[in-house]
Amino acid sequence: MNKFSKTVKKHSYFLLGFVCILIYYLPYFILGQDSAFRITDFLDDEIIQYIYNGKYAFAAHGTIVEEWLSGAPLPTIQPPTFILILFFKVFPLFTAILVSSLFGTVFAYIGMFLLVDKVLNGNMKYVTLLVSVLFCILPYYPPYGLSSVGIPLVIWTCIRMYEIYDQNIELGFAGCFKKCIPHFLICVFYAFSSSLIWAGYFVLGFMLLAAIIMLIKKKKAGWLLMTAVLLMIAVYCFVFRETLINVLFETFVSHRSDPNKVYGTEAFLPSFIQMFKYGQYHAPSLHTYIMAFSLVIIVAGAIFYKRFNVSTRRQITLATCIWVSLLLIAAFSAFYGCETGLKFREYLGPLESFQLDRIYWLNPTLWYLELALTTVIFFSMAEGIFAWLSKRIRFLKEGLLNVFRIGFVIAFGVFFANYIVHHISSTEYYSNVQRAFGKETEHWTYHEFFDHELFDEVERYIGKEKSEYRIGCVGFVPAIAQANGFYTVDAYSTNYPLEYKYQFRKVIEKELEKSTNLKSYYDNWGSRCYIFSAELDTKFQNGKDENIVLENLEINTDVLKELGCNYIFSAVEIKNARDINLTLLNNFTTDTSKIEIYVYEL
Repeated sequence: MNKFSKTVKKHSYFLLGFVCILIYYLPYFILGQDSAFRITDFLDDEIIQYIYNGKYAFAAHGTIVEEWLSGAPLPTIQPPTFILILFFKVFPLFTAILVSSLFGTVFAYIGMFLLVDKVLNGNMKYVTLLVSVLFCILPYYPPYGLSSVGIPLVIWTCIRMYEIYDQNIELGFAGCFKKCIPHFLICVFYAFSSSLIWAGYFVLGFMLLAAIIMLIKKKKAGWLLMTAVLLMIAVYCFVFRETLINVLFETFVSHRSDPNKVYGTEAFLPSFIQMFKYGQYHAPSLHTYIMAFSLVIIVAGAIFYKRFNVSTRRQITLATCIWVSLLLIAAFSAFYGCETGLKFREYLGPLESFQLDRIYWLNPTLWYLELALTTVIFFSMAEGIFAWLSKRIRFLKEGLLNVFRIGFVIAFGVFFANYIVHHISSTEYYSNVQRAFGKETEHWTYHEFFDHELFDEVERYIGKEKSEYRIGCVGFVPAIAQANGFYTVDAYSTNYPLEYKYQFRKVIEKELEKSTNLKSYYDNWGSRCYIFSAELDTKFQNGKDENIVLENLEINTDVLKELGCNYIFSAVEIKNARDINLTLLNNFTTDTSKIEIYVYEL
């Protein structure tokens, strides 16, 4: 057997995972631009910020982004991760979206495989493979990069740094430092591939805490971890420099600091149950069955604790600690959103709107590590049962027992695979699987959503350079127009000037007064700075087959003109257009378009 064959055999389980990923992505490769992707907080938001950062990534401080919100400061287009900017700068839009999705999936798999393999001491590779594949196909949000799915890789590299020092003390600190350079680079890679605001700050916090504990215990490995923390802080400061400058020196007052908004509170117990049972949609873990399964195993493990070997006892202890940690995370998240938590946040000053409860981004990693541990414990229990049966039933020889074991593993894998499939059956991925087999679905595809051909037709009709005019969007999300190169007065931004929020409110003031829901939505949050219609409420995307007509849209077009708006692009007909000083120029659609665009001039 040659060296290559030996390497393949040694890493066969690891390589098999990439085959699974390839199979998982086949619908995207087959469908191309007819693939569906998540719209909310992905196509309608973060994608646009990546597009703009392809242009403004290294712009000077104080640069104004002219493309949206009538010209806005740089921090308004802060993307979650730096590396993904490169994808959107180098590749066409569709390719960049697909590559960013694949990027997260691959590193989610690699990180979880390495971590589980380390925790299980290299044993039971099939469990490591199963858990890692299930973890990497979770319906996570690609634009957040490795914020959540990259955490296993960070935990693994921290463990390795500790082991390197522990196993090479004779080399001294300098020698261990040299051996840890690849692991420092992994930490730097995570910082470039994740968001400081979404997950980075608590990852840094836990790493810093671990380093301090090590140093208190006089373990010099803490300095290695401290070095990694400092390198990550340096990277985050570089990537999020504009946001940090604004936080520290308040170059503009963010709409997130609106003194007039009213924070909503939730009852502690329902919120706690919701978080512990289902998690949070930005960091999906689909762990409900895992929660029930792991609890049963932990309880059984505690009952028969003394009958297990030392290794299994440690696994039971670790599984119990993880379960308790997840309870605490859910409790803290629930506390942060309840009335008592709100009073606590009032003492945080500028950090009052800072979401410390985002520690829940740890949930996917912890739940799937829990799955790996409790599965191994379960198999240890099964082995004990098999051994007990073989002593009492003569025909159960080792060969037949192995058949039972293989069948047991397959059944277990099928059970959890079905669990995942069941949970993604309502997602865009399932829609892609259906489309690959020729079945139409209700999810908008990439082509239907951005419809570049339709907007090219609109651009040709207007006949001006896009930088010479601005538009407002009604009945569809501004991100579509932005992705097609139009300059908009509206946008989805989680950090834009409060002054602009107030000014834009004058445009939609009468529509907000018609709807309590929209009024609260804009005044108490406001990140979607859209031209709202009470008749549409929060239905932001409207297809032409719905035949919707706005009977009485009351927007202030004079204020829109002050914001530099020249045209309204609407996905629905505005019946009272003349009453609000809008002139219909033309309407556009194609045979393959899912929307129709009415172009109104102010």
